[in-house]
Amino acid sequence: MPNEVKVIITGHFSAGKTQFIKTLTNSMVSTEVPITDKNEMAEKNLTTVALDYGTIEIDGQKVHLFGTPGQERFDFMLDILSKDFDAVIILLDSTNRKGIEDTKKFIDYFIQHKKPIIIACNKQDLENKYEIPEIANILNIPEKYLKGIVAKDKEQVIDLVRKFIKFVNEKNGKN
Repeated sequence: MPNEVKVIITGHFSAGKTQFIKTLTNSMVSTEVPITDKNEMAEKNLTTVALDYGTIEIDGQKVHLFGTPGQERFDFMLDILSKDFDAVIILLDSTNRKGIEDTKKFIDYFIQHKKPIIIACNKQDLENKYEIPEIANILNIPEKYLKGIVAKDKEQVIDLVRKFIKFVNEKNGKN
């Protein structure tokens, strides 16, 4: 088993990527700044402009988490952060139909890399969420690639990452 794994955390604007990494790590580097776009202000006050970064040790393995910005104007960061990565977690906001649809671009971008991908459907605790089968239908992908989570729930997030890293190691023959 390799000692270190690089995981990209990506997804549409306001999917919960920063919260996901905050939940996992005790300390993180974040490039959040106040939002200046009036349309984006309706959703939240801060936004990531370069990356979020944190580490966690899971089962003796150091996991590096690189969170990407979600706005289209920062798409160039996908190319920068996806150098030599081992796996990707695509986060989506289960309450946001447009965001779910926008997730297709992240799937299309990362599928070409032929690395393990999981799609974490965040905000599954909210009443106005789309259910996993509905999200699978919108994205036109099998449900087995989707996992419902709440990014603020540390146990859920650690469990997701632990199982995913185990899968990544098995897929890479590093068990």
